[in-house]
Amino acid sequence: MAEETEKIESGDVVQLKSGGPKMTAESHGNSGWHCKWFDGTDLKHGTFFAKSLIKIV
Repeated sequence: MAEETEKIESGDVVQLKSGGPKMTAESHGNSGWHCKWFDGTDLKHGTFFAKSLIKIV
């Protein structure tokens, strides 16, 4: 995993610091990063604060 200080950019693979699925950071808005991920064949999405995410390499 990458260091928490790395800047997240659109298209990066991220994960919640607490764990969970790998997600793709799509865009950043006032409420945080909009991310998408798959749960089996279902496409899910959510918005997360940047400080709750780590960049995966």
